[in-house]
Amino acid sequence: MSLFRGALRRRSLLGAGTGLGLAALAGCGAGSGGAPDLARAAEVPRGEATVRWWSFPMATNDGDDLRRLLVEAFRSRHPNITVTTVDAPAVTDISRSVLSTAVASGAASPDLYMGDVAWPSQFAHNALALPLDAVVGEEYWRAYPESLVHALGYGDDTYAFPFFADQAYLFYRRDLLDRHGLDVPASWEELTAAARTVQRAGDAEYGLVFQGAVYEGLTANVAEFVADAGGEILNAEGTRVTLGGRSGERALTFLRDLVADGVTPRAVGTFREQDSTDAFVGGRAVFLRNWAYVWGVVEAPDSPVAGRVGVVPRPGFEGAAGSGNGCLGGWCNFVNPHSENPGAAVAFARFCAEEEAQVIMVRNTAYLPALSAVRAGVEARRSPTPVTALADEVRLVPRPTRSPHYPQVSKALYTEVNTVLSGGASPTEALERARAGIADALEGNAL
Repeated sequence: MSLFRGALRRRSLLGAGTGLGLAALAGCGAGSGGAPDLARAAEVPRGEATVRWWSFPMATNDGDDLRRLLVEAFRSRHPNITVTTVDAPAVTDISRSVLSTAVASGAASPDLYMGDVAWPSQFAHNALALPLDAVVGEEYWRAYPESLVHALGYGDDTYAFPFFADQAYLFYRRDLLDRHGLDVPASWEELTAAARTVQRAGDAEYGLVFQGAVYEGLTANVAEFVADAGGEILNAEGTRVTLGGRSGERALTFLRDLVADGVTPRAVGTFREQDSTDAFVGGRAVFLRNWAYVWGVVEAPDSPVAGRVGVVPRPGFEGAAGSGNGCLGGWCNFVNPHSENPGAAVAFARFCAEEEAQVIMVRNTAYLPALSAVRAGVEARRSPTPVTALADEVRLVPRPTRSPHYPQVSKALYTEVNTVLSGGASPTEALERARAGIADALEGNAL
């Protein structure tokens, strides 16, 4: 627990945040500022307890809120624990800023809060989340994908309960491949050949579109392509740069060639999720790399390509071991280390991570489960939504979030890779500069 106590001294380094909602949160009490009582956190209270859950509304298939279904199911098991929801801001960065400021000040509420899977190392480093291994036991995490658990950890502990996953897929125009007698590509090399065939026939302007702008979405894409080539961006501990070598060169050279050969538009260097989706739904592209939610967009009643799209896990490079990689996204539940009811907060966070709640999620929403047994289970495999049915076939690739300096690491990476897409640097030059920038970030020297 020395890691947590040391982090208590670092909280003053956090920014002031926006102040949104801080009066309401801070007014609910404050912790002592010392190390949390892990023994209390490990026990479900027998008496009456109330916890506040910072979360955003999650629509079910029939327009209900998933939060209501989960709270009701939890109450049937623990009638003595009341869970009230606190609506989080719609903007993730604002939510992170408000939470950081409130918890760092010692506010006891919210008792638990939803956060992005990219947050654990940053929140753990600054003592903003309860360490959980001593609360649930290290064996607990074996029920979840290894990459997901790795993303939820920092140092030698785990700091958040899995809730729902997000991951990337390859979307493709099934009708265009059928028209030209083409199979769904099993490799990136097959994809570029298929794309050229369709493009030369004048049936699509673009072959492949993805997210290449100067922002974190490009980091997600690069993490996938580097994994496809057998590499990674950081070592497992998140302390050393491993990007480079043959895997880095192959990944960035492929990205450069996509643009240079006209398979991908030069404008991809400005594309974010919406831009790439618009190009695909508008009929301008054969293939799209994007997140699971896009299935709902392409199959919407007003979509020009509805009924003509397929989706599969991303392919890999010929001759390389990796295929089916998809960047890990999603959300988890953190427990406030200052909560006055830590046992109740842990009980609800655990419930959301475990089978009953995960099955409720699969049956009622398009959110992807985090629990391995449910990802591979009958409920998911029989889902009429293919991104859910295929969830367990995707090999989850984490972003380099294990470092508490992840935002700076990501910036160093996406800034340099974007210059490759624009033709402003060679893959070798960009890799060299990215490595140097990431190394600076890991030392805490980058802005």
